[in-house]
Amino acid sequence: MTLPSLPARSLLSALLFAAGGLSLPAGGRAETASATAHARTPTFMRGVNIDNWLSQNDGDMTYAAPWFTADDVAWIAAHGFDHIRFPIDSRIWLKADGTLDESKVAPFDRALAWVRQNHLGAILDVHFLEGADFNSGPASDVRVFTDPALMEQAANLWRTLARRYAREGDYLRFEILNEPKARENAQLNPFNFRMLAAIRESNPTRVVYFPVNKWNTIQNVDDLELPADDPNVAVTVHFYEPLLFTHQKATWVYPQPDRMPPIPFPGPVPDLSRLPVNPENPLPSPLPATLSAEKDIDPVFAHLAAWARSKAPGREILLGEFGVYYRAGPQSTINWVRAVRHDCERYGFGWCVWGYRSVFPVRRKDGSPAPMLEGLMRDP
Repeated sequence: MTLPSLPARSLLSALLFAAGGLSLPAGGRAETASATAHARTPTFMRGVNIDNWLSQNDGDMTYAAPWFTADDVAWIAAHGFDHIRFPIDSRIWLKADGTLDESKVAPFDRALAWVRQNHLGAILDVHFLEGADFNSGPASDVRVFTDPALMEQAANLWRTLARRYAREGDYLRFEILNEPKARENAQLNPFNFRMLAAIRESNPTRVVYFPVNKWNTIQNVDDLELPADDPNVAVTVHFYEPLLFTHQKATWVYPQPDRMPPIPFPGPVPDLSRLPVNPENPLPSPLPATLSAEKDIDPVFAHLAAWARSKAPGREILLGEFGVYYRAGPQSTINWVRAVRHDCERYGFGWCVWGYRSVFPVRRKDGSPAPMLEGLMRDP
């Protein structure tokens, strides 16, 4: 068995996991894990999203619910991750007068303390803001990219956040906006630069991630503009292709998901002719006969690498989201995740998987490792 290169701190953890599971010391406290960790600057190469905690709190997914604690950060560190991305809904963080609601920000501040104790990195990701909604459909609000007042309101938000966290170390990074959906790719560039200017008033050197338009789609990176005089601007993209595989049987994508036959990766695509049509997420036409890394993954990352060499030499590139819905087959999930991770390693990109204990899990609700974790941290 060949293990991928890991920080020295987590090599023993990876070996224990490969042998059949890792047990934390009694209590599993973050303080215990950090006591044996080597002080280091996080590399932001192997991350995990804490989804549905401070954002997307629909149904029973209560804001800042106690399912995420210091013990979870210790587990994340022990299993080889080096940073955590925290998606936040800024609409929840702001009071009507535009000031921060300290009761809503407090859970994030507590989480930052757990991150520091475990010598991890953290990304503050503005997942939602007023006038920027990444959900599909005609009701999706994308006015922030063309409305000067909303853009200035967004800049004031980032000015406030940046000042609040200006004294935090380099372990904390900012992500301007999750999955922007400007109607034209070029409309995202002035927005990114305006947010960066607000951040730089108080954080002149902190790493800031620029997103790519249309859900951070890699193919749209060609239209992204970067500041020539600011080396601390990095780029973040997302990847869930082919959606047919990664989101199979997801209720918000496919009506009557139980009628969808299992889709393997790699392998042949089964007959989907009897699957009800979702107008907002139609099946690809024509439907591919097979799925494979060589056809569906590798060319996309080769394109990103070529763009980076030409347009962003020396810039950090982060795959800020990728993952597989829990209803996909375990071995196929491992195969897909491993193929994406290999491409990131090949080109020197960092990655941050979606997500932690959600319906795209690296850890199951009962605490045990989910198949995605094996694809991330282990090779056959």
